[in-house]
Amino acid sequence: MDPAQVIDLTGSSDNEESVAMKHTKIKAIGDYIRNRVAGPHHAETIRVEDLASTPSAVLCTKQTQLYSTTRDRGWACGYRNCQMLLSSLIPLPILNTVPQVIELQQMLEQAWNAGFDPDGCAQLGRVVNTRKWIGATEIYCILAHMGVRAHIVDFHRATGANGTHPALFTWIVEYFTSGSKDERGLTNKHPLYLQHQGHSRTVVGVEMAEEGVSVLVFDPDVPVARTPTRFLLSHTKNAQQYQIVYVDSEPHNVAQIPKTISSTRIP
Repeated sequence: MDPAQVIDLTGSSDNEESVAMKHTKIKAIGDYIRNRVAGPHHAETIRVEDLASTPSAVLCTKQTQLYSTTRDRGWACGYRNCQMLLSSLIPLPILNTVPQVIELQQMLEQAWNAGFDPDGCAQLGRVVNTRKWIGATEIYCILAHMGVRAHIVDFHRATGANGTHPALFTWIVEYFTSGSKDERGLTNKHPLYLQHQGHSRTVVGVEMAEEGVSVLVFDPDVPVARTPTRFLLSHTKNAQQYQIVYVDSEPHNVAQIPKTISSTRIP
């Protein structure tokens, strides 16, 4: 597929506010955010290797950490899912610990200052100590700042009956099953960042049972459990468009990562 302009699925209400309202809101919550932007140590966590697995499941790399907290529910799902993705990269030299949310906000602004995604920078302006929503393009920038090459796939319209997205499911299944797995279904695949209008989640694997295929997801706004949520094909009709962010396993020189973001559109 040819690269295309990336669509915005964040649906942030901040984009609809006047400049004055934005300034007032940011000023009013500034101290609150500085005190309440939580890091991984404030969140419930569980590792993928501790999940209750089934013989039909294929899961991402075992060191992936899953985060959940109510402290920033409603605005920080993008950052929390970014933390889950970054946790799978910890064995790489570029990353020793998972950054806190405030650190991810700082990295995003640093990436903008370095020239990544000027359109996104112009739209959001600043994010440090704010509750502005972020989406797939901002995740790309944060990862690029760290020397991680990310890719965005846009599933920009339904491809099945009743507004469902079988092409999305096919892509996810092929991603997780394209390599080898151990006896517990664990692979060396990184989790996927899944964005739809107004929210994001982390895909940790797939389950292929007789009754059909389920995509296994974790939602940072939902308490951590040893059993991931089963996302069925019928559930995909709840959104018109989806985006996936996936990463290369090997670190890159930041200078080699494209600063203008494009995506692969399916179909």
